[in-house]
Amino acid sequence: MKEELDSSDMEYAVFAVRYQPSLVAVARNLCGRNASDCADLVQDVLLRALLKWDKLQSWTEPERRAWLVRVLHNRFLDQCRRTRSEAANVINLGNVHKLFEEPDAPDLELWECITETELREAVASLPYNLRRTFEMHSEGLRHAEIGRHLGVPVGTVGTWLFHARHRLRDQFLDMAQARRKRGNG
Repeated sequence: MKEELDSSDMEYAVFAVRYQPSLVAVARNLCGRNASDCADLVQDVLLRALLKWDKLQSWTEPERRAWLVRVLHNRFLDQCRRTRSEAANVINLGNVHKLFEEPDAPDLELWECITETELREAVASLPYNLRRTFEMHSEGLRHAEIGRHLGVPVGTVGTWLFHARHRLRDQFLDMAQARRKRGNG
């Protein structure tokens, strides 16, 4: 048995088709070139609009547009916060030394002089591209996966990871050596 759409459902369908391209454009500006993240974000916003359609129907077009963009922006910020908190749980003193897979990485003993809070603050202080690359690497993603997620070539991922490691290593090495000297002296 084929169900017929009522006029409210048809109005929503027309609304969703009309605003989806605009939402995709805004999402692309927020998410970068990651098509999957953009699509997920837009679908989340359109689902929220459907759930609130009874109320949205009475709004003017400018009010609807403003609501859609505001919800899209808020959902994007929620994703960023969630990603940041997930990354904070992945990067910890128990595993940070594994993220420095270079021959000139500080020895494991030096990591004992760094606090968890200092580690998180140092990672948070990195520029966005270096921080996200380092966080994703700490989550176990390979360079190609990170590149796809960030919309950059694999070589760029390697360069950003190299710079993130060196900035963190320099920060931690100076701090740890000073503390070790104080502790031994």
